[in-house]
Amino acid sequence: MTSAESRPRRAPAPWLLVTGVVLVALNLRPAIAGFGPLLPQIQAQLHLSAATAGLLTTIPLLCWGLLALTAPALTRRWSAETVILAMVAVLGVGALLRAGPTLGVILTGTVLVGAGIAVVNVLLPSLVRREFPDRVGVMLGVYTLAVVGGATLASAVAVPLDVAGGSWRASLATWAGLALLGAVAWVPTVLGRPHRQVGAVPVWRELWRNPYAWPVTLFMGAQSLVFFTWLAWLPRVWHDQGLSAGVGGGLLSLGNLVQLPFALFMPIVAGRLRQPFVLVALAGGLLLAGLLSLLYVPGQPLVGVLLLGAGSGSTFPVALYLIAVRAASPAQVAQLSGLAQGVGYTLAATGPVAFGALHDRTGGWHAPLWFLIADTGLVLVTGWWACRPARGAA
Repeated sequence: MTSAESRPRRAPAPWLLVTGVVLVALNLRPAIAGFGPLLPQIQAQLHLSAATAGLLTTIPLLCWGLLALTAPALTRRWSAETVILAMVAVLGVGALLRAGPTLGVILTGTVLVGAGIAVVNVLLPSLVRREFPDRVGVMLGVYTLAVVGGATLASAVAVPLDVAGGSWRASLATWAGLALLGAVAWVPTVLGRPHRQVGAVPVWRELWRNPYAWPVTLFMGAQSLVFFTWLAWLPRVWHDQGLSAGVGGGLLSLGNLVQLPFALFMPIVAGRLRQPFVLVALAGGLLLAGLLSLLYVPGQPLVGVLLLGAGSGSTFPVALYLIAVRAASPAQVAQLSGLAQGVGYTLAATGPVAFGALHDRTGGWHAPLWFLIADTGLVLVTGWWACRPARGAA
């Protein structure tokens, strides 16, 4: 070990670390949330079927699933701080390519965006638990608030940016600038710390002994499938019901905006409850009510999207909280996060494609919406499994 590697960590000022966490987290959803409101224009210009259009949303989720498991392996050689900085840069390059002139370039950019987000998704919550061991709930709330805030911002400005820039490509390219801002804000966290991993990394077999590993993983997948499917497809559903792209984007933005207080407070409340399944049950009820409203009261889309936003805004932070506290040690958080997001997002990636394929097959939106209702039942079942006290667990 070199002298540089053996020097103790020098933490940045707390406000710099929190700022870096927030600005990096802001980058974890805009490339996805900013795509949905533009889907009708993209589909028409590129002459895509509904299933193929859903694939453009599914590719990032597949990357999150397939590459999440590589994140802990990367930290065997480089520090988590260094890996996060590199992946934010990859995300920015991908955002630029996603606005490219051909479908091939767009697909390449989509893969890079998905790869960058996949690794940061895993490592940033793990770093939060490591750096703020006594304030896990509060800092996870701040982190989740930033993630959801990024989605809210993207869905709100996607169509106005399209109009101002003259094309949907200009709108999508905007998020490369946000990635640059996140990278600059993260530099102080990297400086003064070892760029290579110091200390032992827990082995995977320890994770398999954790009785919460698979329940948390399946809960992450089920709730993610619901969220990313409605995030991608609701603007198209409303478009077919006669709403303009601008109105659809505005409704989607409100669905993300209503998540903000839930994203902030749910991890804090979960940390104070002996049985966090109460929150899962509440969130599942909100999701069911929102989907049923979209099915049977289509003339009131605002009600449905607000209910869905409140439900998804509750399940996601609870899933992150469970990852953080169900890990056997702070060092195991990255591995449990990699498993939960790797398998979970792979499952979630089937959602947008299945939703679009059901629409192609039936010509309507009832069957796709019932598909999401069925998955909400899985959210409740897996949430109960992940929240229950494990026999013999501490």
